[in-house]
Amino acid sequence: MSNEILKNQFLDRATSFFKKKLKIIIFILIILFIFLLSFLFYKNTQEQNNIKTAEQYNQALILIKKKKIEESKLLLENIISQDHQFYSPLALYIMIDKNIEKDTSKIIILFDKILDNNSIENENLNLIKIKKAIYLINLNNEKLILETLNPIINSNSVWKNLAINLISEYFISNGQSIKANEYIKLLDKINNK
Repeated sequence: MSNEILKNQFLDRATSFFKKKLKIIIFILIILFIFLLSFLFYKNTQEQNNIKTAEQYNQALILIKKKKIEESKLLLENIISQDHQFYSPLALYIMIDKNIEKDTSKIIILFDKILDNNSIENENLNLIKIKKAIYLINLNNEKLILETLNPIINSNSVWKNLAINLISEYFISNGQSIKANEYIKLLDKINNK
């Protein structure tokens, strides 16, 4: 009998609590529902944008094969401007590989646009900096090469050794053995740790 009384008292208290807090509970459920819908909408929109960007990239490749360079260039520039972590760098690399953009200053601006992309992981950004430095080596622009690679050299990046090798090889190829030796010594110091 006492168990039944306790059970009834508990049910009465629970019912009373829910009646008093019904508006708050409904409000919290509505907020959770809205949050869930917003999250699903965001994910769906993101997925649709990824599909659209992939289609644009493939269309640009088709246009390149058809020798429609100006049309492909517009598509590739659009992809770069979208700040997509995967397709934006690929679009730039295609532009460089296929010599679609001949203006070197514009290529450097496009590299910088990609390097400003916050959705790309740090080590991937460092790899893009390495690729930019290789591009700059072909232009023989020492100042920009150093500006591009020094942040990698002064970090703990997995690309640090490669950055040092690139700079030392650049100086060696330009007959600047004193500068090259400084970087070679730095590389030896790192490797002997």
